[in-house]
This record gives sequence, C-alpha cells and structure tokens, in this order.
Amino acid sequence: MRTWLYNVAALALLLAAAPAFAQEAEQDNEFAAFRNKLSEVRDSSATAATPAPSATPASPAAPVTPSVAAAPAAPAPASPLVVPVAEAPPSAGPSPAQQPAGPSPAQVNAELNNLLGPAGALPLDPKSPAIPAPQTPQDLQAAMAAEQQEQARRIEQLTFDAALRQLLPMSPDQIRKTYEAFVTNREAAETPMVEPEAKQVVETISLDPSDAVTTIWSSPGYVTTVLFLDASGAPWPIEDMTWAGRFNIIAPTSGGNIIRITPQTAHGVGNISIKLVDLPAPITLNLKTGITQVYYRMDLRIPKQGPLAKTPLIEYGGLKSTAGKDEGITAILDGVPPPAAEQLTVNGVDGRTAAWKINDAVYLRTPLTLLSPGWRASASSADGMNVYALDRAPVVLLSDKGRMVQARIQTEGIAP
Repeated sequence: MRTWLYNVAALALLLAAAPAFAQEAEQDNEFAAFRNKLSEVRDSSATAATPAPSATPASPAAPVTPSVAAAPAAPAPASPLVVPVAEAPPSAGPSPAQQPAGPSPAQVNAELNNLLGPAGALPLDPKSPAIPAPQTPQDLQAAMAAEQQEQARRIEQLTFDAALRQLLPMSPDQIRKTYEAFVTNREAAETPMVEPEAKQVVETISLDPSDAVTTIWSSPGYVTTVLFLDASGAPWPIEDMTWAGRFNIIAPTSGGNIIRITPQTAHGVGNISIKLVDLPAPITLNLKTGITQVYYRMDLRIPKQGPLAKTPLIEYGGLKSTAGKDEGITAILDGVPPPAAEQLTVNGVDGRTAAWKINDAVYLRTPLTLLSPGWRASASSADGMNVYALDRAPVVLLSDKGRMVQARIQTEGIAP
C-alpha cells in the first residue's frame, strides 16, 4: 500500500514537471539527466518502502488471540470489529505512525531539481569557479557564433603571420646586420687593389719614323684626356681617327682637338691612328691599360706650325728641325726639369718666370712672350706657358700683354 502511494506521488510529481521539461525539449542532455534521476528516485523510494513489513514482528497476532479467548461471551459477528484491536500494542512494536516514512514530496522535488543528485548537497570549494546555469538554445547559438568569429579571427591572424614570416623571414636586427655585411663585402670587392698614380704629361710627337711610338697610359675607372697642339701652343684640329682594342674613345666635334679615352679592361692594349688637318702623315699612338699609373691629361705637341698657329712677334727663332724633339724643353715645359738642370735666378719679373741651365744652354720658362734675344727653340702648352732655349743672355726683353718687361738672368759659370 505504501509503495503504491509513493508511486502515485512520483507520478504526480512527474506530471507536474512535464510542462517545464516540454519547454526544454531541445536540451536532450538535460532531459536524459532528468530521466536518469527519476529512475534513481523510484529506486530509492522502493528501497525505503521495502523494510516496512519486516519492521512489524509476526508475534502481534499471538497477543490478539488471548484477548479474544479471554472474552468468551463475545458474539462471533464481533470478530470484524477486532480490526482496531488487531493493532499491535505499544509493547508489541512501533505503531504505523512511528514506522520510517519515505522521502517527502519536498525532498523528492528538491532531488528532481538538483540534477547532480546527492552530490549537489556537498559543500562547494570557495576557490572553485561557479557552475554556470544551463543556457537557452538562443544563448548557445550566440556563443557558438561568437566562438566561430573568434576562431576565424585567430586563423586569419595566424595566416597573416605565416605569410609575413615567409616574405620577411629575418628580424630588423638581422636585416641591418645583413646590410652591413653586404656593404663590407661590396666595398672589399669594388675597391681596387691599388690606386693608380695620376699624371699630367706634356710630350712632343716626333715625326721621324725611326723614333719610338708614344704610349698613352689609361686605367679602369678613369678618363684620359688627350690634346693636340702645334709648336706655337695653338690647337691642331683633328680630321679623322680610328682605333683598335677594348677602349671607349669619344671623338672630337668638327674642328676639335681633344679626345677622351676610357678603357674597358684592366690589362688591355691597342693603338689609335689620328689624321690632323693639313698634316700629311698620320699620328699613331700606343694605348695601354694598367693599374699603377694613369694619364689624367696628356698634351701632345706637333713640332710644326698648325693651321691655327699664332703669328710670332718677330720673324726669328723657332724650332731648328721639324723632326726629333728637345728633351730639355719637354721636361721643363712639364714643370719637371731633368736632374742635370741647374736653376738660375731671374730678377725683374714675378715667380711665374724661371730659368734653368743645361749644359751650355739656358731654358726660360715663362707665360710671357720673348722679344729679345733670339732663341734656338721654343715650345708652348695649351695653358699658355712657353719655354725658350737660349744662348748666354744675361738680359731678356719680354712682352706682358703688350707691356715690355726687362728681366735679368744670372748666368755666372756658363762658358761663353
């Protein structure tokens, strides 16, 4: 009887809770937990109700019999009325009110609401995180959408980082160190082993076929400029030219007298043939490339009057021969007198005029024009400097832009 009452109560509770669980039909996990919990409650109710019959001893019927026997005068129909008497006396055992009752409906309802069962009554650790309440399907869907967005953002960031590492695998410090190493290696690779000696040369071209051919020295990375002058220092125009070898040569414009040579190799050789205006014989020159010396500028003088020659003030002097060359004049015109030259003292003019004695001749180097005495030979450069080869002459007359200047040369020790 008691078990049936418990079953009816449980069924009533189930029917009361059915609408609430019907609203959460989508939450399959919670519904399954509820079913499991209901089974546990039923089992616990059955277990609690089973000991009730055994709790009542079988001996209470024995005391009833003597009571009936003690009243023989009682009529037989009165036996059904013995039901109240059939209750066990206080000494025979506990009364039904004192029998252990099953869980109350409040307890069952609390256990049903507590999905954790008996574990839900255990004390919680204050340090443990709070258990979140069950979420609605809308909350779950919003949480899933937010998680998908966050995952997509992380994937996008990881993809970007991977692409950036693939394109630029080095850190800024590594890039700077790589650049410094590159600059150091490039400087070591591009710096020439030796820096060539720069020279400016003035040389007279010999028209004698038996003389050695003049050589023009160039160097990689440098431009050599060559000028052609006549005996008076005036430009001698170039008519045409051709060359051979790994050289880049810029020909002059019409009427020009300057060519520019740039070598294309560090150790090259070649030659060039130049035809000057009004000069029958061509000028041939050797071209060589080296790393020890380079001619920045080379003035080549032809020992003849060119088409643009300057008219002398007096019809005297000049070169004794159109063939050959005077080494003393060439060296002094270059500003580097030969070792045998002895410098003399010149008074009456500024420091631009100087004189040297070589053997029995006096060489006067001056930007002025010599008027007197007459000279053996002379030469001029493109910058207007003149060199005159004289005999013994203690006094000379010079023209400084039309103004006559007298200069004295101390020539003691020169044989008459």
